[in-house]
Amino acid sequence: MTNREKERLAMRALGKGYYHFCTDGWKGGKLFNNTAEYAFGMILMGLISLRHSLRIYAFTLMPNHIHIILSGTGEDCLEAFDFLRRKLSARLRKDGFRPLPEDYWFAMERIETPEKMRGEILYVLRNALEEDLGIVGGYLWSSGWLYHSGFCELLNADPARKYTRRQLIQLLGGTDEIPSHWRLHPYLGLLPDAFVDTSVVLDLFPTAKDLQTALVKDYEVQYQIAGRLGELARFNKEETESIVSQTLQKRFEGRSLRSMTDTEKGKLAIILNREFGLNPYQISTSIYIKKEIVQQLLNAKELR
Repeated sequence: MTNREKERLAMRALGKGYYHFCTDGWKGGKLFNNTAEYAFGMILMGLISLRHSLRIYAFTLMPNHIHIILSGTGEDCLEAFDFLRRKLSARLRKDGFRPLPEDYWFAMERIETPEKMRGEILYVLRNALEEDLGIVGGYLWSSGWLYHSGFCELLNADPARKYTRRQLIQLLGGTDEIPSHWRLHPYLGLLPDAFVDTSVVLDLFPTAKDLQTALVKDYEVQYQIAGRLGELARFNKEETESIVSQTLQKRFEGRSLRSMTDTEKGKLAIILNREFGLNPYQISTSIYIKKEIVQQLLNAKELR
């Protein structure tokens, strides 16, 4: 039995629960090369919820990978991945691009507590922001703009019942049937209000301010989850300064940098590196000590 066969067996053994489903990052390739392919990706999100008894709470379509927060069994998720891989490859071939590689795969992480669900949702919704693909809650190929918003209701989109069978087969890329009231938009594909269950996100983030603030402030969660998924968490200058400010509040009783001793700044540097992944240059420019000293601190055995 190959390693992949063992992985498939392990996936099938997973019971029903909440999961963070993430496909591989396709190095050197793209799942979505243009707007039409992204719109098709939106349709596929709806189709897997129907075909494989999955409930989707949040998702983001990135150029070379997909993140979904969902509930279902391991077998449901495995079959959903096989369907996604097959449909995406067929669409790429049709559009003149190379299909997904044979070893293209996915990972799932179980979500067992509200605290973890909160962090995983933020990570998924922040993904496009992290790559500078859209503003907070404004990236089209995600469920992020669905929560605390009436935007879907304003969109002019026809329900499935207004399309002929032939038109639906062409749009859906196959003979799958969707509920007659689900709306298909000419630019966005299947509108996510049809298949996304917003209840979990709205329970965890009751107001728009709660969600928006968390998306731009929960840096520690972003770094920890990125590390588990083998991705990078990138923080700009303003975010780095905010991280320092938060850390001073939580770990140093809100003291100012000016009042801290060199030893305390050394401990702060270690925290910023270990818990947020900040590099020596970022730490140096944010807490005002030389980069060489930061590097020495990070290498010093007595501070490890």
